[in-house]
Order: sequence, then C-alpha cells, then structure tokens
Amino acid sequence: MQKLFSMFPRGAPGLALLLLRFFVGAELVSDAAAAVSELSVILVGAIVICALAILVGFATPIVAILAALAESIALGTHFTQVALHSLAPVVIGVALALLGPGAYSIDARVFGRRLMEFEPDSSINHVKD
Repeated sequence: MQKLFSMFPRGAPGLALLLLRFFVGAELVSDAAAAVSELSVILVGAIVICALAILVGFATPIVAILAALAESIALGTHFTQVALHSLAPVVIGVALALLGPGAYSIDARVFGRRLMEFEPDSSINHVKD
C-alpha cells in the first residue's frame, strides 16, 4: 500500500486535501441520498461506503477511484439530467486518487513514513587489542 502514496503533506497542502476529501465525501452522500429511489440499493450502499472511507482517509486512492466509477455508473442511469455539477465528484475523485489522502488521514497514520532511531547495543563486548 505504501507505493500508492508519494507523500503525506502537512500544513496548507494537507489541509487542502482534507477539504477536498470532505467535499467529495459530502457530495457522494448527498448524491446517494437524492438518488435512493432511482438507483439500486447495492450501488447506493457502495457510494455511501466509499464516501465514509474518503471522509476519514482510509485507502483513499483505491476508494476514490471506486467512488468515481460508482458515480459514473449512477450518472449513466439518468444521463438526460447530467449537468456540469454532476461530474464534479467524478473528476475530483480521480484527482484525489492521484494526489493521495494527505497527512490528516488514517492512511497517513497507518502507512506514513517513520523515523527509526537505533541505539548502540551496550551488551556487545568490544575486544581491545
């Protein structure tokens, strides 16, 4: 999983990714709630699960692509009503998959880079000549 993430930015870029994740998750939940009667229960459930995973930043690249795919399928079912704002979760989901979750996510906690410090082993007897 580490190879999916290039880095976990902190500060302003990390906050921007957090806002992006929040927007995509909220939009996915809103779309799923609005289309409950039109879409299959499985597709609505998949969209909601993807939205929750994106909100907390769990397996973000994989889930964002799945969410974009599910939204594309949902858009295809009622193609006559497609507007520019309907494409936003798909495009932003792909962008989020490419950028990664940022430092403020579960992915950063689980897969983030760590600094390992090794202490000299004092139990080894050094032989002096």
